Amino acid sequence: MPDRAVLMLGELLAVAALLLFSANVLMVGTMTRRVPQDLGFLIALVGNVVFAALIVLGQYMLSGEELSPEWDAVGLFVVGGLLTSYLGRWFFLRAVMTIGPTRATALQITNPVFAALAAWALLGEALSPVAILCGLAVLAGLYLTSRKTDRLSRVSPRPGNQSIPVTEIGLSLLGALAYGLGNVARGAGVRDWEVPVVGSLVGAAAGLLLYGLVNTDLRKLGAAVRGADPVGRRLWLLSGVLTISAQTCLIAASLFIPVAIAVVISAAVPLVVLPVSVVFLRRTEAVGLSTGIGALFILGGVAGLVLS
Repeated sequence: MPDRAVLMLGELLAVAALLLFSANVLMVGTMTRRVPQDLGFLIALVGNVVFAALIVLGQYMLSGEELSPEWDAVGLFVVGGLLTSYLGRWFFLRAVMTIGPTRATALQITNPVFAALAAWALLGEALSPVAILCGLAVLAGLYLTSRKTDRLSRVSPRPGNQSIPVTEIGLSLLGALAYGLGNVARGAGVRDWEVPVVGSLVGAAAGLLLYGLVNTDLRKLGAAVRGADPVGRRLWLLSGVLTISAQTCLIAASLFIPVAIAVVISAAVPLVVLPVSVVFLRRTEAVGLSTGIGALFILGGVAGLVLS
């Protein structure tokens, strides 16, 4: 396949991951109102594992190939799954509770920076100056779109001017670091064993196992699931299908383009969520001047990465 065609395939896979992640984000409000996040996340992880397992089973049944694991790659997929599905999420939710969602999200967008540094150090991936500038534009845009608008600040004032303890900043950045390293680990794994959906399955299964053992009271789990809102359960399962599909596309994209570029493109969620929220869902309360400028930065940065 010609070089440009290879790059385009990787970029299309990263854009597919972006669209799938965005669809999941648009469902979050409805899901969490019906089923609490802790239980819902466990249901989504189950959806991750079941859907990926069905795809892997169908893939090998139709192709007639034998499953011949590359154990080094399996180990990397496990590490990637634990870093992203469990550790990164734990640090992020802790940050939301301690320093608030706005600041937590602003710190979380450093994830692509950590991914770029780790990919450079561990995989030898160097980015061109144009790619670095485009990536920085996306990061700036993500920061601007994550800021609270003046209108919201007037309606619901918060103690946002207080300084953040250095410890909390460090723990929040550890979450972003976990996501970045996890994406690089999965990118390295898929280059040893070119089976993105197996990588997604292994990582999701590892995350589900650890989350179930550490964060779940197994004695009360059955009753909690049975007592949960049926529509909410189905939405969280759908969330699992969307996120495992997005992760698979992101892992596959790493076969064709640098991990950092794939991560930056897939992280540009506001580029999709903002117009859909305003045009179709009529949610204008969180859209201000900084949000619009941020969206333009993201659009320009992603367009530059895809076209350069």
